Amino acid sequence: MNPLPVHHRILNFVAVGVAAKNLGELDKFWVAGCVKLNLISPHKQVRFLTLSGGKKLLTPQHCLRTGFFSVLEPSSLSPNTVNEACTSVRVAKHGKPIGLDEKIKVDLIVIGSIVVEPKTGAQPGKGE
Repeated sequence: MNPLPVHHRILNFVAVGVAAKNLGELDKFWVAGCVKLNLISPHKQVRFLTLSGGKKLLTPQHCLRTGFFSVLEPSSLSPNTVNEACTSVRVAKHGKPIGLDEKIKVDLIVIGSIVVEPKTGAQPGKGE
């Protein structure tokens, strides 16, 4: 799925909605108060689940423009802006930029990858 071409990208996949639903059903997800996600296409639905579930969302800043991370508080978003706030380019608009010195407790980190080679950690896409 898009984005194409896949070279230097985290791959998107057809069952991304199923994966988000499965994550949303895990106890570890529901007890988390703050979830850290990246700004990759496969994470959009999980970003939505996080914010609509009343959880704080921590993401890297898009191209590190105004800080290192953005924090989005669901209480500061209207129901109409939650979906927009889940897009990579709108995170900075709705979030608060923070630096590395900020004290924030992260309860769950979601990492995007289709497959990881267990011995080396190599993965398709960016692989950085």
